Amino acid sequence: MSFGAFIQFSVVFIDNFFVSKISGNAMSGVAYVSLIYITLIMIGVGLGNAAQILIARRNGEKNKTAAGSILVNALLISLAVASLQFFLLFFIAPPLLDYFISSKQVLGYMKEFIGFRSIGFFFYTPVLILNSFWSGIARTRVMAYETIITGTCNILLDYGLIFGNLGFPEMGVAGAAIATSASEACAFFFLTAYTLSRKEFKTFHLRTAFASLPLAHSKALMKLGIPIMLQSVLSLGVWLVFYNFIEKLGEKSLQSSLITRNMYMLVWVSVMGFSTTAKTYVSGLIAEGRQVDLWPTIRRIMLLNFSGIFLLSHGLWLYPEFIAQQFSSDAEVISLSVDSMRVVLPAMYLFSFTSILLSTVEGSGNALAGFAVEAITTIFYIITAYLLAIQWAKPVYIVWTADYVYFSLLGLLSIIFLWNGKWKHKTI
Repeated sequence: MSFGAFIQFSVVFIDNFFVSKISGNAMSGVAYVSLIYITLIMIGVGLGNAAQILIARRNGEKNKTAAGSILVNALLISLAVASLQFFLLFFIAPPLLDYFISSKQVLGYMKEFIGFRSIGFFFYTPVLILNSFWSGIARTRVMAYETIITGTCNILLDYGLIFGNLGFPEMGVAGAAIATSASEACAFFFLTAYTLSRKEFKTFHLRTAFASLPLAHSKALMKLGIPIMLQSVLSLGVWLVFYNFIEKLGEKSLQSSLITRNMYMLVWVSVMGFSTTAKTYVSGLIAEGRQVDLWPTIRRIMLLNFSGIFLLSHGLWLYPEFIAQQFSSDAEVISLSVDSMRVVLPAMYLFSFTSILLSTVEGSGNALAGFAVEAITTIFYIITAYLLAIQWAKPVYIVWTADYVYFSLLGLLSIIFLWNGKWKHKTI
């Protein structure tokens, strides 16, 4: 699952790395739009998580026909979700950016990137649903293949389309958008072919499900999925507000924060992977009546997540200057980036535990409670970031301390919900 999460990190990281060679403002524009894209993708992530939880529960109950039907139902819904995501990014985002972004140069790069990047929703949202099936039945090796294919395509196409290499025209920022969307298309076609060719296609009666185009599970998917969608959008959408505050501190502060975010996204590889794993195990263990195994399993997943984050974040404390220098040659931007990385590093370790607590709430089927936890936490986070960045105009690395408020409150509220143990017997 961490390899699966690495897909989105890799395409964003590769885009930012290549585009940074154009200019710092080009990187800021691409990185900001990429964050909008990932935030909107969270709608698909919410639907995928709902499908995964339901598939894991039905698979635990040995009801494979229902599990396959849920997959196809979720795929049908994903087409409507992808259309909504495209509409929001292609038509709604540009006029909003005119209002919120001060730098005209950054704004120009954003609009250049948005056009072709919006197409990616039609490929990656269905990919999330297919991933939910394989993770829901605990067959996740395909994520590694998918990551290799997506990353390789993105590197080659970015190198070719941004700078005019490999026989491609030089397209700059627009080329980065085409490269990334095309890489997601490659992932979609691979995963579709993989699913159709495996024995699980017969075991879960997917041919019958595709023929009948089931919609009977739509209510259950929406009841469970909408709170997760809202929670997921909040969890990343709050960064859009955060970077809007940072942008008011100046272009260099924004560039340094987006460099720091690149390393944050690397940590999300572990968080997304083990959070998804936690949801699958919690839902499956409840279905099998193995409540006694829940906390030992959750503790193991927390330890694995901490280990993953520790390994992935080692660059922040061993060679932060080298990392920053890959994205900028400006001494001030590099210095601000290094200071910010050192501030957020301990917060990342805290997140390794609190993210699994929140996933436990969601994996038990209490999606509305998970959304409530995220919503309350987000309110306090935005207030803290606003005070630090706008009201008091603190240096950018001080503004990053708002993450400690976010991660601490996320864990505290999750613990309060889980305290009485009723979640262990939730039926969905």
